[in-house]
Amino acid sequence: MSRSSAASSVLSSFLVPASQHRCIPLSEGLAAFDCRKRLIRQAQHRIWISTFLWRNDRAGNFLIDELQRRSREGVEVRILLDHWVTLQSEDSILPRMRQLAASSDIEVRLFNPVVQKMDPADAEIMLAGAKFGETLNRRMHGKIMLFDDGCVILGGRNLGDEYFDLHRFRCFSDAEILINGPVVKETQNAFTRFWNHDLSVDLLEFADKEPPATAKPESSASADSADLPAPFANIAEECCPDYLERIYTPRQIEFFYDLPAVDCETPDETGNRLEEFLASARKSIHLTSPIIIFPDAWLDRLAKLREQNESFLLSIVSNSLVSTDNLYTYAAGLKQRKTLINQFHAHLHEIRAVPGEIAEMIPSYPRLSEENDKSDAQPESGFGSNPFESDELHTTLHCKYFVIDGTMTLLGSPNLDPRSLFVNTELLLRIEDESLSQYYLEHHNRFRSNANSWVVARLQKETVWIRLSRLLASQQTRQDTDWPYRPGCCFVPRKETAQEIPDPFAADFYERYEPCGVYPGIKDSDEKVELFFTENLSHMFRDLL
Repeated sequence: MSRSSAASSVLSSFLVPASQHRCIPLSEGLAAFDCRKRLIRQAQHRIWISTFLWRNDRAGNFLIDELQRRSREGVEVRILLDHWVTLQSEDSILPRMRQLAASSDIEVRLFNPVVQKMDPADAEIMLAGAKFGETLNRRMHGKIMLFDDGCVILGGRNLGDEYFDLHRFRCFSDAEILINGPVVKETQNAFTRFWNHDLSVDLLEFADKEPPATAKPESSASADSADLPAPFANIAEECCPDYLERIYTPRQIEFFYDLPAVDCETPDETGNRLEEFLASARKSIHLTSPIIIFPDAWLDRLAKLREQNESFLLSIVSNSLVSTDNLYTYAAGLKQRKTLINQFHAHLHEIRAVPGEIAEMIPSYPRLSEENDKSDAQPESGFGSNPFESDELHTTLHCKYFVIDGTMTLLGSPNLDPRSLFVNTELLLRIEDESLSQYYLEHHNRFRSNANSWVVARLQKETVWIRLSRLLASQQTRQDTDWPYRPGCCFVPRKETAQEIPDPFAADFYERYEPCGVYPGIKDSDEKVELFFTENLSHMFRDLL
């Protein structure tokens, strides 16, 4: 049996409802793409999708073509999109979705629309924001892809080239999981609750200058199966890892999600559960998130954990300035570094834009590099786009998972920041299983290897600039003011140091590691970056986050 036939055979078994859980981690973008492609082609009854962002690009349109073909074959297809981020894109997928809904049996709804028009003017958007700002700020950030009654893909991955390792500027390192078992019914209930809510509006009800076309558009969906354009079809086929080797049967899976209401005053179900589970840790927390901004209450919880166990390990992997796609969220987390390093002895690692093991993390990276004609522009990131992001093909961390004491894994859509915990609707899985937790622990540790990340630690001697930064920071009247005070510096291994996971608090750390700047990998000086922060970021933006 060929590899392709074997993959289809294994995934077809996931379409059958089961009383026991089975799951497959989808850590590589190509694995996530291949899994979706096969399950879309094999589903017999329904495909339900809810997502935060759907790109109008090669992969995004490939999925639409496949879904359109399956709808013609009698499969029920429902698509629920968050409106705000889709609206903000200059090359929005909405016109294609509207044409799809008008010319097929596929239903498309938008969650919490800003303005019920296909192409609203900027003034209309600003007026809606002024009138309904708090309500409109409630965005649907959870991602669900359901197939029949058998399986579901859950996690933090959006739909587009850069999320499937098929982009020649940025490839997100992400995490999600395919699950077969009782939790599928719970996710169906969650999807239905959002789908039927008053905040979800049929896309065909949106006012437009021209009525949607009723003729079926010409596309590759008219063939037996769609495919990506060259050379991406070959890259997707040849570079896809054998993700079906890692099938787990976890002891317990619990699913939590936030209701589609607009109350943003208190943490949601997922935020409360995350805090509860993190507080249950006794030995270690390995935390992987593109954004690191702890609520104050969580810092208090971490302080108690540290008091109870002085050897408690808090390991954090996040983006560096050169890898992140969002400047504001990165800058907002800088002020907490002093507490994380000095009080909690956190092992803080920032992913490099081009890690030493990027070919293992992004299997398509060598081929994408060979085929890189620079035609793929920097994908839009909306509010907070990062001018310091690497301009070469690179990876950006997008994973959202936590490993507690090596036995419990928390995986879902929330970033570790106030927006995810207090404002957006999110989803979260709690998985009790040592073998699966070990998989994610190894995944986390690969990120924080000294070949793939910079480790953040205190400088042995403070520079004049750092002393000036600390003095200015101490004069700020607001506690949440974003002042770029630098409590730490990034370090790289010295030549004689082997590849390892660095311990910034080891007695011989400074003998084996040397500083490489606070914001390594960028073309500007650290001082210029921090002056840019103070010129462009006021104290008000923390409240906006």
